[in-house]
Amino acid sequence: MKKFISTFIALILCSYSFAGTLFPKHDINDPKLSKNTVMQLCQKSLMYAPRQLEKWCEKAYEMGYWQALEVISLHTNDGSRYITEAQRHAENGDPDGILALAFVYESGRFVTQNLHKSIALYNQYLNENQGIEEEKMRVNRTHEALYLIYTELGDFEKAAEQKRFLDGSNYIESKEAILKKQIQEAGISIDSEQ
Repeated sequence: MKKFISTFIALILCSYSFAGTLFPKHDINDPKLSKNTVMQLCQKSLMYAPRQLEKWCEKAYEMGYWQALEVISLHTNDGSRYITEAQRHAENGDPDGILALAFVYESGRFVTQNLHKSIALYNQYLNENQGIEEEKMRVNRTHEALYLIYTELGDFEKAAEQKRFLDGSNYIESKEAILKKQIQEAGISIDSEQ
């Protein structure tokens, strides 16, 4: 019994100290903290420091990162504030707001799933951002999402239209190139003989 208790205590201490290395200690009131650092701490806190999640995500929200409300919503299981903020941004033509709402309606996260509303939002995004070079990858991802939705709905004609766009844009090759680059940067070796 003593062995079990000591093993249990050691395990708790080790996991607690390990989580501490994955979630660095920062003073939330430090004026030198960048928006990017606060945003990352908000996202990491969901996994590594849930007790600190709300304060870091609220700080990120105050600094202009409205998507922090999604992390809070996942933690509290109440997405009403996130949905309201995404709707406000979408109404102002913000691509992030439009895509956030489209994904929410596609997945049914925080709202009742509505694929037709999701399609309308994805198409709104495409109509407003199709020719913008900085949006090229998100435009392609949007076409991919529409392809999957149309396939799920059994609308194979519209699915084929999305697939033709993806094939013509070299999207799959671009995704593979980005993945290979990320793998190389991470120092992971992939054996092509497997």
